[in-house]
Amino acid sequence: MKPLRLFCIAVFALAGSAAVSAKAEQDPKANINLLFIGNSITAGATLSNASTQAPPIVCGKLVQEATGVTTNVYNGGHSGITTLGFLPGRDDFTRVLTAAKAYRDNNGGLIYFSIMLGTNDSACTTTEGAPVAPDTYGANIRKIIDALIAGVPGCKILLNYPIWYSPSTHNSAKYLQEGLDRLRSYYPVLDAIVKEYGQVYGGNPGVWEFFEYNKELFTAENGHAGTFFLHPNQVGAQRLAEHWAKSLLKLIEADGVAVAKTAGSTEAVQTR
Repeated sequence: MKPLRLFCIAVFALAGSAAVSAKAEQDPKANINLLFIGNSITAGATLSNASTQAPPIVCGKLVQEATGVTTNVYNGGHSGITTLGFLPGRDDFTRVLTAAKAYRDNNGGLIYFSIMLGTNDSACTTTEGAPVAPDTYGANIRKIIDALIAGVPGCKILLNYPIWYSPSTHNSAKYLQEGLDRLRSYYPVLDAIVKEYGQVYGGNPGVWEFFEYNKELFTAENGHAGTFFLHPNQVGAQRLAEHWAKSLLKLIEADGVAVAKTAGSTEAVQTR
């Protein structure tokens, strides 16, 4: 019996070794894994079916169409959240990092984090930490980036610039012109962060003017200061996804994946 037991152990050892070897040899471009960090705009607020219409979902489809590579999407959008809510140790951050590690361990492939935060940080009242000063906003973004890189060392991170909202925006939180000015002050903070990190990239800053000049891309909402424009409607969500996809596809192509020049990821995102 002892020789048989040794034989079985040897077989199991060889099988385990083969599995590890197969995993090690898996093509790193076999899957594209996109994980989105954001607020209600990312979550797809005001859309009739966020599970199919939210910007991250549409972005994932555009990336898959352009590359032909299986693209997995995690939508970490959370309504009302600020950068404080995504700090390492908080539940939302833990969930997105856990999802990224699961993609890495189960699917292999390339991992990209796409971040668009700042809208709720810019509020004057009600949201966590509001109003968040530019220096604090930048410090929070850096903490998030540092923890993502530590958790998934080979990832790349796209910092998307927050989009314009109307100065009449006042729902459960008060934004108004003061908040809008503060939101714009985050742009140079993001510029500086991109320059500090080798695996962090900036999105298209033109999204601000793109949405400001195309108010028909928003859901018109009634608030304490009249009608306001904050959340993209279905067409606006599609356009925002196109902006994100264009930036992500540049990173994906740089990682060796062939990218088709589709209309959804190029011409459709031009600003005025």
